[in-house]
Formats: sequence, structure tokens, C-alpha cells
Amino acid sequence: MFVNEAHKKANELQDAQEFERALKAFDEALEQAPNNPDILSHRGVLYLHLNLKKKCLDDLNKAKEIEPDYSYRYASLAYALDFFGDLDGAIEQYEIAVKLDPEDAVAHNNLGLLLEKKGYQAKAQERFEKADKLHKIENSFYEQTKKEDENKQEDSPKPDGGTKLQPKKLREDEKPNGADIAKSVFSNKSTFKEFLNFVRNGFKLK
Repeated sequence: MFVNEAHKKANELQDAQEFERALKAFDEALEQAPNNPDILSHRGVLYLHLNLKKKCLDDLNKAKEIEPDYSYRYASLAYALDFFGDLDGAIEQYEIAVKLDPEDAVAHNNLGLLLEKKGYQAKAQERFEKADKLHKIENSFYEQTKKEDENKQEDSPKPDGGTKLQPKKLREDEKPNGADIAKSVFSNKSTFKEFLNFVRNGFKLK
């Protein structure tokens, strides 16, 4: 998940909103692992919190240049561009993101939100419908996989007089990286639909 200890410390400090200390830790992390795209991306998010536009975009653009085929780099940049008021630039980056990863429901949804801001209601609706459809497919796959796993556990030997085996925990080297975790925040199978409605309603609970 983290490239080095300084990277881990930087994220912990950022979560605690100790932004100045987090920035020093990110700088240290990059000294140890120059041009690492995950560290650059995370520092870019910190610069966004500090409202440092140029530094934020510089880091996110550099991370994108290092991993030009990774859709999440474009989606991250799109989010920042929208935050700083560049709606057209954000739309352009989201369009690249969904081209690279046509099954990214979150990027489709966010692109729809920006198209809606521009007044392109029909195009926005297409993106919303695409996001909802992808989520239904993902959710169906998730439920099927879960059911298959449960069936396997039923058929597996049960230690301690019949106690079911517990799901296997991930090893450290199997855990998703920071980018995957950031994406999963808005891709959670049980909350995705509610999140979409929440965002589309202007971040208001209905």
C-alpha cells in the first residue's frame, strides 16, 4: 500500500489534517523513491487541500505521464481541474479515463456530473445510465462470487467440531495500493447507488 515508511507517515499526517508536516513527509518519501506516481498523486491531493493549484496539477500531471495507460491518473487530474474551476479540462480528462477503462462506473458518473454542469443534459444522462448499468453488473458479479465462496466454505472441512472456515485475510503483499483504495471509497458495492444519488442531489441527503 505504501512505497516506504515516509509515504505511510505522510498519509497518516494528512488523514489527521496536519498538512504542513504531511508535506515534509511526502517530500522525504519522494527523495527515497523519486518520481513514484503513487506518492506524487497523494502529494497532489495534499496540495489540493492546501489550495496550491500549480503544485497540485504539476504532481498529478507528472503521475499521469509516468503511467499514461492508467485511467485513474486521468480521473484524479480531472477531479482537481474541476476543483480549480477548469470544467472543460476536467471533462477532457474524464473522457480519456473512461476510454482507457470503459467499465469505470465512478468516472462515467463524474463525467456525467460535469456534462450536466455544462448543460448537456442528454449526454449527462447517458453517462449516469452507463454508471448505473455498470454498477448493476458489478454488484451481480459480486453477489455471485460471494455465493460461490459461501458454497465452497460449506463444502470445505470444518475444524474444531464443525466451525466454518473464516474468509482468507489478505497478506501485506496482496493488499490493494493507495489508488485502488481511493477508488473503492466510491465503488463500494453496498453504498454506490446511494452515493450517486447523494452527489447528484448536490451533496444533500434526501
